[in-house]
Amino acid sequence: MHLISPYAKFSPAIRDVKNNPCPVSIIPIELLQEIFAFSVTKRSAPRIRASVSQDELEPPGFQATALILTWVCSQWRQIALSLQELWCTMNIYKPKKYCVELAKVYLSRSGDRTSLNLYLRQNARPDYWEYPNPEACPEHRATVEILRLWVPHAHRWRSIFLDMTFTPPSHELPKIPAGALSSLQEANLRFQEKPKDSSVLIEWLWGNLFQSPLLRTAYWHDLRHILPPAPFSQLSEFRLSSPTVDELYSVLAASHRLKRLDVNISPKDHTHPEMPSAPGILLPSLEYLALDGGEHLSRILDHLSAPALRELRLTDTREIPFAEAHSLERFLRRSCCTLRALDLTQGRKGGETSVLDYFTNASKYLANLEAFSVYCTALSERMISLFAPRVVDNTISVPFPCLVDLQFCTCITKDGVVSSMVNSRSAAGVPLWAFVCRVQYESTGYSKDEAVFQRLLQDGLQLYWYVW
Repeated sequence: MHLISPYAKFSPAIRDVKNNPCPVSIIPIELLQEIFAFSVTKRSAPRIRASVSQDELEPPGFQATALILTWVCSQWRQIALSLQELWCTMNIYKPKKYCVELAKVYLSRSGDRTSLNLYLRQNARPDYWEYPNPEACPEHRATVEILRLWVPHAHRWRSIFLDMTFTPPSHELPKIPAGALSSLQEANLRFQEKPKDSSVLIEWLWGNLFQSPLLRTAYWHDLRHILPPAPFSQLSEFRLSSPTVDELYSVLAASHRLKRLDVNISPKDHTHPEMPSAPGILLPSLEYLALDGGEHLSRILDHLSAPALRELRLTDTREIPFAEAHSLERFLRRSCCTLRALDLTQGRKGGETSVLDYFTNASKYLANLEAFSVYCTALSERMISLFAPRVVDNTISVPFPCLVDLQFCTCITKDGVVSSMVNSRSAAGVPLWAFVCRVQYESTGYSKDEAVFQRLLQDGLQLYWYVW
């Protein structure tokens, strides 16, 4: 101790000598600020991973990335505290009392002029045995207190995400001043109650929600209410859950700026698919379309035209999915678009025949396809053979030459069929750089497939091979 104490005054200098050579210590402050800002994500749901417990799948109650950065070292703390944008994103899941205190810290450090990104997700509805009065639930009390903290800063809201399973009474909700949400650009709402229960929250928020001239993105999940009077003409992205087909047509007719659209048609819409409906609708800017239309899928596609479309995701939940085999072909021919990604999902049990017909009829318009994903109960070598090179007039013809990402789920084939297709494309000079395949097999396994895949992996291809 006597040997160390005379040098105590030099300890800061010694610490700097040790830390300065570290690569992280010589990163410019401007670059660290960019890295810190990038680390603050707007995740509203946990990322699902394999082979982890259910507890690990749940996100933290408050994603306090900015706060954690202040604990690393004094330099990082100074940078984090000086970067107000770092404290503008609050992602709260299952709100607790400590989340209220953290929200106060974030609001105090975010300044007065920066835009706020707010995310609040409640848990399932409180257990009536433990809380006969849901208003006494700690999560409910924390929700009310957080909303009361956020509302005075409504003029700074840039995006708002609310996933509500229990609506607070009207007398507990702070009033939003008229026109306060003039800076709002994104609204993401989910009400998991009956309309009569959640109407309080709708009246509280929606009166101001659609008055923002900057609103560009709007999502409504599990919508069981009358379609809101949103300014669809100014939206570039929105998601609608459970509208009727006629409601969808009325919305799309006014959506000229739309770039991304995600629609799940109401299963209660019993309008006959063959009934005459709205005239053709042109969506000149649409680049992404995800449509779960059920029996109305072909009817909707027959009324749409999207020349700028790049990514298409179709889901059919009928007993015989994709029964109208030519609807996709007609849609692509009418749109004259250059489709890059296609996702076909079969929502119920059934064979691959209808999916195969649906895809092959449209294949002549998919020459530029780069990514294809198909979810079917059982895929065989019939589907796999569509992507294998063929010899035509002594020349090798490669189907879908631009394809680099292929995903199959689930395959039941003979040993070597899948790997033969992948290997032959690689030999023809058009390899798949990302390949995901789940294969069902008997106890003998797929020795030929496994051997080829091991060699291709060594060549640097990004292949994912699941056998179960």
